[in-house]
Amino acid sequence: MTDQHIIQPDRLTTKGTVFEGVLRPGDLENLAPLLASPEGELRYRVTARLDNTRRRTVSCIIEGFVFLTCQSTFEDFRHEVAIDDRLVLVASDEELPPFEEESDREDYVVATSPIEVRGMVEEAVILALPMVPRKPGAEPGPEDAGGKPGKPSPFAALAGLKRPNSK
Repeated sequence: MTDQHIIQPDRLTTKGTVFEGVLRPGDLENLAPLLASPEGELRYRVTARLDNTRRRTVSCIIEGFVFLTCQSTFEDFRHEVAIDDRLVLVASDEELPPFEEESDREDYVVATSPIEVRGMVEEAVILALPMVPRKPGAEPGPEDAGGKPGKPSPFAALAGLKRPNSK
């Protein structure tokens, strides 16, 4: 990675620096094991700058697609990625706002060393992936219904033991 793809938190200006590029999902070391295929495309635009109140901010917009495996049908499918994150970089834990004062639109991150743009993009994509990938239109799996299809709940059998026999 060249120096031009590194965010230097202590060198941000109000003008800002823009990093743009395209990554192949399979080339991202931590993302690749989560994918059905290394194919796909992730276009990113990262802007690092000082905002109007002199806070160090990073805007990260990522669009594209990856291939995942549906956990119901075990079929591979194309999963669209659309991320628009805003980070506020702080120098220490003491600068983090209290939890109840945090905004839903931005996340605070302690950043004391340079940030590699490629790693930041990879982490954002990993966090945006579904925990249980499901192909659009796929029927809910057994884990969604709380049991296995066609198998009665064990609690239904217990309820039957409680009822008195009628003659």
